[in-house]
Parts: sequence; C-alpha cells; structure tokens
Amino acid sequence: MHTLNQWLRKHVRAVYSPYRELLTSLHVLMNPEHHLARLNWARDVLQTMTPEMYELLLFFGKVTDNWFFVMDCEQAFGFENRFVEDSIEKWNCIDERTFTQFILGPRYALDHGQLNRDEREILRRPKKYRRAFYRFLYSYHTTFFAREVYHIEPWLIRSVNEFNDGIQKDPVGTLSAVHPRFIVGDHSIQFLKARTYTCDYDDLNSIRIVPSTFIAPHLLIDVDSPDIIVAKQLFIPASEKQDGVPKDLLDKLKALSDPTRLQMVQLMLYNPYCTQQLAEQIGLAKATVSKHLRILEESGLIESQRSSHYVFYETKARELEMVRVDMDQFFDRPKLDKGENN
Repeated sequence: MHTLNQWLRKHVRAVYSPYRELLTSLHVLMNPEHHLARLNWARDVLQTMTPEMYELLLFFGKVTDNWFFVMDCEQAFGFENRFVEDSIEKWNCIDERTFTQFILGPRYALDHGQLNRDEREILRRPKKYRRAFYRFLYSYHTTFFAREVYHIEPWLIRSVNEFNDGIQKDPVGTLSAVHPRFIVGDHSIQFLKARTYTCDYDDLNSIRIVPSTFIAPHLLIDVDSPDIIVAKQLFIPASEKQDGVPKDLLDKLKALSDPTRLQMVQLMLYNPYCTQQLAEQIGLAKATVSKHLRILEESGLIESQRSSHYVFYETKARELEMVRVDMDQFFDRPKLDKGENN
C-alpha cells in the first residue's frame, strides 16, 4: 500500500477547469429533466435563450453526441485555462479538418453514406460551421455562463484545494470517495458503467479530477489516453435538491414495464421489424402494435426508418444500455449526497 500511496500522491491531482464546466452545462441544457440538481437553472436559461441560439445548441449538441465529443478533445483547448475565453478563442484558430474531427468525433471516420444530413453538411462547409460554433460558444459564455461561473468558481476552487490536500494525507481514501463506482485497487482503477473500464497504474501518466456542479448524475470519465480525466460531482450550498426520478428514466421504465413492449424491444434489438411483421410475430392486431410502438418511440428506446411503403422499427441499443446506467446513477444518489455532507 505504501507504493500505491506514493504513486497516487505523485500522479493524481484535482484541477479547476471552467471551460469543461461550460461544456458540461451545454450537455445539461440538451436534457434538463435528467439533471435534477440543475433543472431550474436549465429552465431559466432556456426560457431566455433566443430561438437562434437554441437552434444552434440543439444542432451542435446532436452532432457532438450531446457535447460529449467536444469534451473528449478539450485538452487541445487549454484544459486548465483559468479563463474560458482563452479556450473558446482556440476554436477560431484550428484548421477546418481538425474542426470536423473534433465535432464529429469517432463518426468522422465513417463513410460519407453512413453520416446523417447535418454531419455531411459540416464536412461540406467546415469553415462556415467552425465560425458558427465559435460564435455560439462565445455568445453563450458572455450571455449566460460567465454569470454562473462567477457564482460557482469559489466552490470549485475550494473543492480542488481540499481534494489535493486529501491526496497528500490519505491518497486511497480521497480518490475512492470521488464516486461509488470508481474503484481504487492495488494495481489498477476501475470505472463501473455500462461496462467495466480497467486501467493499470503502469499504463497511466496521470489521473486528473475535475470538480463540477453540472455533472450529476453521471460518472463521466475520459480513458482514451494515459492521462485520465474524471469529473467529480460537487453540490454547492443552497443548490437544488435531487429528489424525484428523472423524467427520461421514468419514461423508459414505464415503456418497458409492459410485457408486450418488453418482448418487442427484445425482438427489435437484433432485427428491424415493420408493424405487420411484429403483429404476426406477437399475435396482436396491427393497431395494438402501433400503440406500443408509439410509446416506445416516445420514450426514446426505438427509432424508425421508412423503406418504400413500410416503416421499420429498431431498438436503440445504446439507449437500452443507458437504462441500466441511469438506474445505477439513481441508486447511487444517496451515497453521493452523503459524501458531500461529510
């Protein structure tokens, strides 16, 4: 344990990153009902956001996987810059190819025919969208986020200092307290999400912990490089309570609570089906199957695609996987709340 403590003291530290906090806040605005601790804040922002800015929020949010692709490349934009403007300004300086790679993430490597219309449009006119993206970030920061970061910055910096002090005094205990599903072992660390991520210490250069007032309820990690980034949930005094169940989770659970719909989700996970095929497979009337499909589609668990006169439905595997993740996050909440109060 002595060797592990030495490694943790040398390679683990917390950092203050207002730019990452800005990106995380944009993720919250994409689905406010899922982030109960920031729900009222998100509603206030969305109510005062102009239609043009809201349209850009949704457009870039969708092509960046709810802003996660942009978070994954944040180190290129001054991950630890004290001032958000310095990081935003770098978006105005990168070349067009790098811009499209960062925005589209892993989808950049797909064939042109596998991309959706918005992704193809970004590839066709990268200069236009790079300029629009830069202007959106700058406008969002000056209009909304600058005021919020002024309010939360003292708490974030205090959390950074307390964590770094704790790492020196009790490395294993301090790192283990980051999240209930963040397991600190003797030879590796594990992150328990939809699947288990294991990282050996010998393969790592650093572990950086980034306190965030927006990250709840996620365990958000970046393990694509030897410099791991882990977001640490921070509740500030007088912040919103997380009582209740996130609406998107509740909608999915309600959709799956019916045995017929559960069977349909299972069938469509492996093959797409049209209404009449499902009706024949399950032994129900087409009208009844259509009602079930509407509920599943409204919950976000399935998607449809028209082919000639037929509409085929298919289970969204990632959304189904996320039900388990969201359940874990919901049941972890008391542990996280307790940790903040200690």
